[in-house]
Amino acid sequence: MRLVSLIAGLSVAALAACSQEAKAPEAAPVPTVTDAFIVMPAPGRDVAMGGLTLSVEDAPIWLTAADTNIADKTELHTMSMEDGVMRMRKVERLEATPIVPLELERGGAHLMFFGISDEIAPGDQAELVLTLTDENGKEQTVTTEAEIRAMGE
Repeated sequence: MRLVSLIAGLSVAALAACSQEAKAPEAAPVPTVTDAFIVMPAPGRDVAMGGLTLSVEDAPIWLTAADTNIADKTELHTMSMEDGVMRMRKVERLEATPIVPLELERGGAHLMFFGISDEIAPGDQAELVLTLTDENGKEQTVTTEAEIRAMGE
């Protein structure tokens, strides 16, 4: 009797295990970076801004850091009008969603570069490494090339 109960119990456990859906690990959002650029700093300065477009499929993603081989430090910034004055603020992250890509540009959210090399020229390319974080906290890095642009371009 005990053997029959043991076999029946094992059979039920095996059926339960087989009926559970195998869950594949969630894939990270797939980002696409286009139109990356860095504007030449004003003469005698080593601070500049840059931009890009970050698109993502399937799920939101946040740009949480950036780095480049031509500057000592890179920060994420926003611009907003407060009491008739344009204010620039450092932020910790900027969001891209499948519906609304993140557009970093002049006069809006952008990248700020400090300690820019004085050996760059319009038309050069700089490596830009972006750190992205998904809604589960998983990080990934994306490396792209940013075009060096003259002021006013």
